[in-house]
Amino acid sequence: MNKLGQIKSNIEKGLTSLYGKDTFKTAMKEFKGKVLSNKSISEAFFMYDELSSNKGMNNEIAFEYINESFERLSVIIEKNKKQIEELSKWAESLVKESATNGYSDIDFVLYETSIKNLERVLESKNRIKKTIITERKQKSVNESVNLPLSTMLKVASNTFNTEYGNIDESEKAELRTLLSMSKSEIAEEMKSLRETVVGKLQGTLNENSDKELQDKLNKTIQTINESPNDLVNLYKLRQLNSGL
Repeated sequence: MNKLGQIKSNIEKGLTSLYGKDTFKTAMKEFKGKVLSNKSISEAFFMYDELSSNKGMNNEIAFEYINESFERLSVIIEKNKKQIEELSKWAESLVKESATNGYSDIDFVLYETSIKNLERVLESKNRIKKTIITERKQKSVNESVNLPLSTMLKVASNTFNTEYGNIDESEKAELRTLLSMSKSEIAEEMKSLRETVVGKLQGTLNENSDKELQDKLNKTIQTINESPNDLVNLYKLRQLNSGL
């Protein structure tokens, strides 16, 4: 059986590769049943995301947060061995080759508990600490936006409604609909949004003589026109359009 981080990585890779195909909706239903509807597994996945994300956490409480998280994860894994084994087999069926484990440090701390691994465990914990105390960067429109599928899934799930209590129902509904759109629907909406957003930016460009601002606007327009038709760029365009 794979470690939980490897399982999560395989699921993310598998669902991403299936997006836009006829089998995607079936896979999503299975994901909902095996992960989102399982309170313990969904909690564990959420904690993996938290431990691998920039949070700008206070340095003084970071290690305490990490240790508490690992204690909870250990309990979940111990009490859900059968479910995790079944999830591992399903995750392997989604990919031709195992994904690169994006959560290797978390897995190492959780599973390599022998005293002989103590030094490496501490090194992994230090890397995790460095990640969570790093400030989350605000990305501009012309930067590459990393919205992993897992992030969108947890927002769409009622499991994380408490964590995302500040997101209203219309925003939650928007994120859910993104996951059910076909490639042709994405392409059609992106075409329309490109025209709208570029039109707004072009209007701002024509009204300003500041050279630096003009350069930024031109680069932004170029990025929008060259962006591929996919889920991430559609989400980004929607957010940009609503903010203009």
